[in-house]
Amino acid sequence: MAGDIDRVLFEKAIDMTATALRGAMGGQGSQPPSYAAEVFREVWAALKEAAQELPERSKPGF
Repeated sequence: MAGDIDRVLFEKAIDMTATALRGAMGGQGSQPPSYAAEVFREVWAALKEAAQELPERSKPGF
């Protein structure tokens, strides 16, 4: 289960990073490629921290 959550968070971090970088990369005078890695690391860390703060889901059953 933890692996599934990590995968979902990883994919969300990729999406959020791509959104954040639109317009900041590729043009003359734009950010260097290392900026993309910095943004991803920050987004990834924030998502993992937020996920740890979520309440535990109760297991369905009787």
